Amino acid sequence: MTKSQDLYILLGGIGKNICFTSCINHLGKINIMSPWPKVFKNHPNVNFCYDLEFNPIIDNTNFLNKFSNVILVEPYDPYFLKNKIHLIKNFRRLCDVNTEEDIYNEIYFTEQEEDEIQNIVSTLEDYVLVQFIGSDEGQCETDFVGTRGLIKKQAQKIVDILNFDLKLNVLNVFSTDDLLSNTAKIKKTKLDYMNYAHLLKYAKGFIGIDSSLNHMSANKFCDTKGVVLWNDENVIERFSYNKNINLITNTPRVMRFDVNNIIDNFKKIVG
Repeated sequence: MTKSQDLYILLGGIGKNICFTSCINHLGKINIMSPWPKVFKNHPNVNFCYDLEFNPIIDNTNFLNKFSNVILVEPYDPYFLKNKIHLIKNFRRLCDVNTEEDIYNEIYFTEQEEDEIQNIVSTLEDYVLVQFIGSDEGQCETDFVGTRGLIKKQAQKIVDILNFDLKLNVLNVFSTDDLLSNTAKIKKTKLDYMNYAHLLKYAKGFIGIDSSLNHMSANKFCDTKGVVLWNDENVIERFSYNKNINLITNTPRVMRFDVNNIIDNFKKIVG
């Protein structure tokens, strides 16, 4: 049996997987196994992306033998934990990618996906994206130490100002429509997690937290900027992007912010 290219196995959340895309063009044609296969499905240098929900070791003992090398890439290693290094730079270090290129990600869309997203964009007019919780979290009613999500009361106030004062449609990503009121309604059957990255390309801006929307904004094909809210200044160097305005909480490790300051900084972005 002729062996195909290398297989890179990735774990973790959407944002972490998106950051690996910065390495791919330096690795040649590769295969990927990920819990978020749609991140990689259109990349020109990804031969095939397998869904990690399919367990090759259990379901097919010969599966891994198809590949020249099988590489588990885990960037949260001791070097990353001991040094203030950006996640993308640590991915590059682990993959022996030597480049002076800026920190960015690469997310690709097909012409059909472009047509589909334009149909949605045409119904929204001027819109912004917001993300106040992680993709695996619920909306917080109260703030507490360590959370990266914004409490519902503050999140709702931001949405209301964007909607009523700035006259912008607000898309609340990775959330259900009933968590916050006055957000634009799009049938969830039309959207998957990578549609948000595509919608971000045409948004006026975004307001987010330390989560996937922040990493989607660093797509080299996306010019949209935003305001990102952080609960700890020590994580900013590891996960933030200079194109955005990064604000640190007023209370260490608790997500408490002056909403007016958030809006004032957002206005700088949208002009």
